[in-house]
Amino acid sequence: MMTLSDDTKVVENFVRVAQIIANLESILTQAKNLSLTAKNARVVALRAGDAALGFKPITNFIDEFSEQTINSTTKIADLSNQLFNKALKLVRSSQYYHQMTILKSQMKSTQVESMYQQALKSQRRAASQLSHALSELENHFEDIQKQMQSAEYIAVTSRVEATNAGDFSDSLQSVSDFIASAAKTIKTAVVYNLSEIHTLRGVLR
Repeated sequence: MMTLSDDTKVVENFVRVAQIIANLESILTQAKNLSLTAKNARVVALRAGDAALGFKPITNFIDEFSEQTINSTTKIADLSNQLFNKALKLVRSSQYYHQMTILKSQMKSTQVESMYQQALKSQRRAASQLSHALSELENHFEDIQKQMQSAEYIAVTSRVEATNAGDFSDSLQSVSDFIASAAKTIKTAVVYNLSEIHTLRGVLR
């Protein structure tokens, strides 16, 4: 379990939470771009007609996983304020616990002991609440990770179909390239956040 009397470590963990929240914007932006790309690809596929017949179902898949990613990221964004508040609460309760630990070592009394025990309970409760919130976030990020695995598969499939689209091949190829690029960006952000969450949860145990 984290030595919460270590103020530096507590602040470092608070910064980790802030970085996780900030990283959400990159994921959401890319997910929205994927959704827009699906709409553009559908227009190109319609113009290409029979030459892009195999590409049309792919645009539906792009729409589907981009919407799933947007929904997952939006849920995470809704949780981010709660996460920030829980992290801030842990910082404050940990600092108070640290002060009571010092006071307890300097003064022996029933009142001080009672205040110390109350500070300890408050700190542990805050740590437990933050750990629960992080666990919930972890599940959402793992969902996004699975969605990006689907995106990578679609990018490969769409490249094959793009080669059969005649004059529209380059346009559809650029769609495939963007899907692959966006999926990579999102996966990188998700892997980072999962790593930070894993570190935080390990410290909070």
